[in-house]
Amino acid sequence: MRKKWCSLVIVVALGWGTVGCVPQTGKTDQTTAAPVSSAAAKEPADLPAEAPADQPTDQPTDKAVDEPADVSTEESGTNHAAGLSAPLSRFPEQRITLMAVGDIMVHDEQLEAALLPDKKTYDFAPSFAYVKPIFQEADWLIGNLETTLAGQELRYSGYPMFNSPDSLADTLKQLGFTALTTANNHSMDRKEKGVRRTIDQLDRVGLLHTGTFRDEASRNEPLILNKDGFTMALLSYTYGTNGIPIPKDKPYLVNLINPDLIKADIAKARAAGVDLVAVALHFGNEYQRMPNAKQRETAELCIKFGADLVLGAHPHVVQPYEWKTMTLEDGSTHTGFIAYSLGNFISAQRRDYKDVGVILKLTLYKGESGEAKVEKAEWTTTYVHYYRKNGKRHYVIYPVPLAVSAMEQGQKPPVLGKELADFLNRLQKEMDTHLNSMNKQTKAS
Repeated sequence: MRKKWCSLVIVVALGWGTVGCVPQTGKTDQTTAAPVSSAAAKEPADLPAEAPADQPTDQPTDKAVDEPADVSTEESGTNHAAGLSAPLSRFPEQRITLMAVGDIMVHDEQLEAALLPDKKTYDFAPSFAYVKPIFQEADWLIGNLETTLAGQELRYSGYPMFNSPDSLADTLKQLGFTALTTANNHSMDRKEKGVRRTIDQLDRVGLLHTGTFRDEASRNEPLILNKDGFTMALLSYTYGTNGIPIPKDKPYLVNLINPDLIKADIAKARAAGVDLVAVALHFGNEYQRMPNAKQRETAELCIKFGADLVLGAHPHVVQPYEWKTMTLEDGSTHTGFIAYSLGNFISAQRRDYKDVGVILKLTLYKGESGEAKVEKAEWTTTYVHYYRKNGKRHYVIYPVPLAVSAMEQGQKPPVLGKELADFLNRLQKEMDTHLNSMNKQTKAS
């Protein structure tokens, strides 16, 4: 039964939700509404605040902490800012599919689930079996690595000080990830040694990364992704490191959110000739489903500085998206796409939407004359299902539209009961409405 359902997941067409195409450039610093075309974006369904009763009740969770008020670089990609010329397009137009997911975490319960019978090695691949086919559509795939890979000698652990087995990096590479952002509040969980060894492990498996660095020189070289001459810089910053100090003489270890730094880094990427700039921000209030004023201010500043895309993380729940048009210093206007929080991609956190995430799918466009933009934004909702079998924990990410589609055809994973199946159906509809809630519904431009 499980094999039958898995094969169905691979062939069923995925119904992506959408917040439409980039709106036409406006003339003020006002939110510019994108057309909303998701058929499921109706009134919110009556989704229970907690998961169905047949879900386990263990719920590891970070203590909610407000962010501080101050806002203190190979598929192919390169870490170098100088000498990158904007190549001529090989085709009249180019389109790149970028996919992004939220927080990649490993709690103690996941360590138990991934531990193999030899009691020495860990296999995280089963958690991602149902989302792996989706990633085959992506030219670039990025996510936020919210744990360290500091080695077994520093003890594997989950919350509150994360350190995960090296095999996690191997699994993420096999899934198709292009790059990981590493600037977050857990970057320093094993201090400087953890930062450096995490970088070493990502380099070992060939995963690009940005946000934490070995030295000042590497910090000053933006990560640039390159696909057939279409280039995008990826920058990453965090609000803090949970009170663990970054050595004063080594501020390059972790990028902290600082408007002047972000502005300078965006300018440096633009000077290198990139087509687009994406900024990943680890910010906001944990477990809050709407962005706070400081999030909106910081994200808008990034667009004003010239970023085309802002990818948010840290709240551990999904927050809405919006297109934002800002007036630049030269008086021109610039429109960018902001995803305030992508939620948890994988974790052991339960209920109140902490087990829900999204796979964001962006169509990046480059015209014949070299102009580039985020053309279209879509998503698919994901749900982390936890169950026990033969006394062992299991954490599996289900793409909700595929699960719902399969169930409508009379098939479902054997571990999904009717109550949970009904929950996923309601969740899909509710998430479409929630994600669009900051975009005014207007006619397509």
